[in-house]
Amino acid sequence: MGSDQGVDQDLILRARSSDLAALEDLICEYQLPIGRFVVSQIGWGDEYLDLCQVIFVKMMRGLPRLESASEFEPWLYRIARNVCTDHLRHRRRQGRLFVPLAEEHQEVPAEPVDQANPALDSMQAAVGKLGPKHRELLDLSMQRPRTYEELARLTNLSVAAVRNRLFRARERLKKLLGRRKGLL
Repeated sequence: MGSDQGVDQDLILRARSSDLAALEDLICEYQLPIGRFVVSQIGWGDEYLDLCQVIFVKMMRGLPRLESASEFEPWLYRIARNVCTDHLRHRRRQGRLFVPLAEEHQEVPAEPVDQANPALDSMQAAVGKLGPKHRELLDLSMQRPRTYEELARLTNLSVAAVRNRLFRARERLKKLLGRRKGLL
């Protein structure tokens, strides 16, 4: 992103006033971080692209109502979090409503990987076992260096809660990976 504090405030202000070039630049600036965030919340699959599109459409529609450009990033991540939460609820309800026709329909083939990486696979599996709140903080803290205060602002938590959740997430991840020191 443009700086450690996020994207340029002027870009946000121009996008709020329906400047199409500014909207496009804003989407380009946040496309990768929001995509990573969505994948960290729902897992890898075709649906993450659809969810990213929903997030950016909601962003474009809501931008004119955003009161302060400095609140853009926490607001955008709140939209992303809500879209992912709604999606996961819908996925759970659908799982209870529909019964697969045969046993082979219960598993969806994994995305093909060009080169197998057991360490990465075990890390992804371990992160997938964490709760959504822990995955969210880990992802946000790993996207780029952020202070506890920035993470608190993005997640609408207190700094103490961020420290606590991040500590617990890292400890749980270490246990899942079977390591005591040197990780995270």
